[in-house]
Amino acid sequence: MTSTYNPMDLTGKVILVTGASSGIGRAIAIECSKLGATCILTARNMERLQETLASMEGEEHTIIPADLTDSAAVVSLVEQLPKLDGVSLNAGIEKMILCSYAKIREVHELFDILYFSVVDLVTQLIKRKKIRQISSLVMMSSIASDCHGLGNGFYGAAKAALSHYSLDLAKELHSKGVRFNTVRPGMIVTPLTMVDRGEDFIEKDKKRYLYGRYGEPEEVAHLAAYLLSDAAVWITGSEFTIDGGVSVR
Repeated sequence: MTSTYNPMDLTGKVILVTGASSGIGRAIAIECSKLGATCILTARNMERLQETLASMEGEEHTIIPADLTDSAAVVSLVEQLPKLDGVSLNAGIEKMILCSYAKIREVHELFDILYFSVVDLVTQLIKRKKIRQISSLVMMSSIASDCHGLGNGFYGAAKAALSHYSLDLAKELHSKGVRFNTVRPGMIVTPLTMVDRGEDFIEKDKKRYLYGRYGEPEEVAHLAAYLLSDAAVWITGSEFTIDGGVSVR
């Protein structure tokens, strides 16, 4: 007897995926499509969004390019959206800034992309009633939120702010059945994270991980898809670490 039962089935759900042009965001969009979701993809680069779309299953997905650091673009994006059953928030940037040599412009840029753009988008989604009851929002944080590496202080601070924000939202909107959870990956192999890292550094750094390797975007996508599904309907205000065991070494 063949069973088609799948508690992570996303058939019938409409999910907005930000940062969908590459890396973890792209992997989440593809995984959600495999599980039956209808996805709306957004990021700044239209060409790379189309590459993501070409890798997805199903034909009902749409692309709405937007710069989420531009408040007017956020409003325009939200106005075009249907009612959502889920949101996966992945837009990001990785920038090493030594505290001793910090330029306030660079710090602002980091927080604008990693934190303030998320606050702006979620506020507009709530204000314009685009989020259905019994829905799920998943925010992509990082183990950097409490792991203090050299040059990583401001990035970690922005991710820590995101984690606290998610927790408060979970408390505020629990009565509407809207869930907020945070995923905290370790180092994941993406075009963003591999920039400016020499091969010698990468091979040495991998040894910190119990499995001796960095994670893959698809591995994070599986966790995000679970949290977006009804299988996680009793989970909110939680943080999920997915880091190959680096935190326990």
